[in-house]
Amino acid sequence: MLILGCIAIITGCGCMGLLLANRIRRRPVELREGLMALALLDTEIVWGATPLPEAFCIVKERTDTPWQEFFAELQERLQQGESASTAWKETIIAQNSQFCLKQEDWQVIRDVSKGLGQSDRTEQHKQLELVQRQLALMKDQAGVWSEKQAKMWSYLGFLCGIAGVLLIV
Repeated sequence: MLILGCIAIITGCGCMGLLLANRIRRRPVELREGLMALALLDTEIVWGATPLPEAFCIVKERTDTPWQEFFAELQERLQQGESASTAWKETIIAQNSQFCLKQEDWQVIRDVSKGLGQSDRTEQHKQLELVQRQLALMKDQAGVWSEKQAKMWSYLGFLCGIAGVLLIV
């Protein structure tokens, strides 16, 4: 029984470490997908002259989860009569838990709301372009950081399980 308990402790702690590592590895992927979504939105606004609810619908159809849900909620909020800026900020608050992004990532993404739906296409394009550049830098930094952190948490989970077993035995 003792051996089974030790194996369970090591496995449980190791799985927790692996789950945390997976969550850390998802951040650069989500940033990249967010960049693509903002590029699509920019294209729809500037070149397609598409109204925002329709633009959000198009972006929703071309992205994967969790960005798909993000733009679906945005579209729904706009159809209910919220302003684009308010809808963007409220959607960030509502969808925050579905993502593996950090607060500084959300701060940059929140900047999209400053001109969204309130200024002409050129100004919206400039704002989206600026946010895309900032997110690209964050994505590059996150890629390096996440690999180091993910390895650490993977090893740390199993090592904590082993340490726990040694303390019990």
